[in-house]
Amino acid sequence: MADADPRPQRDAARTRAAILHAAQQAFSTKGYTDTGVREITAAAGVNPALVSRYFGSKEKLYEAALSALLDARVVLGFPRDQFGEAVVRMLLAPAPQQRNPLPMMLLASADPTARAITDRLLTELFLEPLAAWYGPVRGAEKAACFSLLASGLTLYRQVYPLAALDGALSDETRAWLVQAFQSLID
Repeated sequence: MADADPRPQRDAARTRAAILHAAQQAFSTKGYTDTGVREITAAAGVNPALVSRYFGSKEKLYEAALSALLDARVVLGFPRDQFGEAVVRMLLAPAPQQRNPLPMMLLASADPTARAITDRLLTELFLEPLAAWYGPVRGAEKAACFSLLASGLTLYRQVYPLAALDGALSDETRAWLVQAFQSLID
């Protein structure tokens, strides 16, 4: 009887997912420019050559990592009559519970390549579907307003934290945010 192969079995899907998760974490905290492939693969516990195998380049890895987070269906599934409340609850969720692409997008804006990828993906995967969901009357404008509100809240809570927005928001501020997002529906 032949001995079993002592080498560990490869799991391409799990390896790819580990690289994507590590990339999302790194790009969301250090930005595109200050994140290296070796850093990502070290966090994922894989060989750096696997980025090339699964993604082709750092740019393609960034694109895949951001694409996995930019999913308009997350907000399109919220009930219209409770839209504002659902959006605010999602945006205020503790970091481990949320899948927020905004920190990654904001921190990548200084790099022209990453910025172009971000702009294209944001438009194709989020703004256009959201605009269609809002409807033909001011749909694109409403999608832009949604992005403006969500980006501002994320920027000043996660990237450049303002003390006034740290922790639980006051009832008044939370109610204002809920009303602002809900007004895009009503």
